[in-house]
Amino acid sequence: MNIEWLKSFAEAAKQKSFSKAAKENNLSQPALSKHIRNLENNLDIVLFHRSSAGIQLTEAGQRFYTRITPVIAELNTIRQDLKQFRNNPIAIGSLPSLATYYLPSKFKKLNRPMTLMIQNTSGELLQSLQEERLDAVFVDTLHTGESLSRYELFTEPYYAVFPLDHRFKSKETVELAELCEEPLIVHQAPCDVRKHIIEQMELLGHKPNFIYEVAFGDFILGSVMAGMGITIFPEMMAKNISHLELFSLPIVNFGRERTVSLITKDNNIGSKLFGLVSDIS
Repeated sequence: MNIEWLKSFAEAAKQKSFSKAAKENNLSQPALSKHIRNLENNLDIVLFHRSSAGIQLTEAGQRFYTRITPVIAELNTIRQDLKQFRNNPIAIGSLPSLATYYLPSKFKKLNRPMTLMIQNTSGELLQSLQEERLDAVFVDTLHTGESLSRYELFTEPYYAVFPLDHRFKSKETVELAELCEEPLIVHQAPCDVRKHIIEQMELLGHKPNFIYEVAFGDFILGSVMAGMGITIFPEMMAKNISHLELFSLPIVNFGRERTVSLITKDNNIGSKLFGLVSDIS
């Protein structure tokens, strides 16, 4: 017994007209009439009296209509309840650095469609999560609120990136105080790393020497290679410059390290994603 047959029958009984029922169900009248005939054949009863004046439920049809109407309503409710289990894409948000160097290897084995939104700051991503435009976000933990589900993934230090001919080439680490007078190339505000640089240098009584601010998506490392200045990156980005004419040094006393977390409003999605990235990290 087909659910579409039942819907066609119920609408025809309600409208007392095959043509009106067909219109309500967005069907052609022949298609709806075929549904009714199939149902009658399946039940081995006549459901409607048909005449030139229209249609009318038979006694059996009236009994069936009374019994089947709550069943159809319940089936519709069940269908709505099961929507959460459909294989809809998971909408994930990420900072640019994580989307480039971290997530691709993690989600190769994700057995479900996924959409990825890249935003420049953790604050923007968390706002998108709160507005339910995203199901989960990968952000700097510092910016998260207590009301959300949080899964800490890893912590990493910050590095300064220099052109190969820089005077610090022989050093193994660099003090933040040594960078305060250096010409800095950073991304335009808003930017999590830019904000952290300002905060930490101001604690030392210095104002950062920003000589060039580039838009996200522009090749900031090209400006460093050209000798225009230096930049500061989280470790995962600094570790991926070996193919370029650059070198990087870990920064000592740069305040906190960056802790990256998975944040969701849905514990079910959060635990599944956390299990995924943990299993193949």
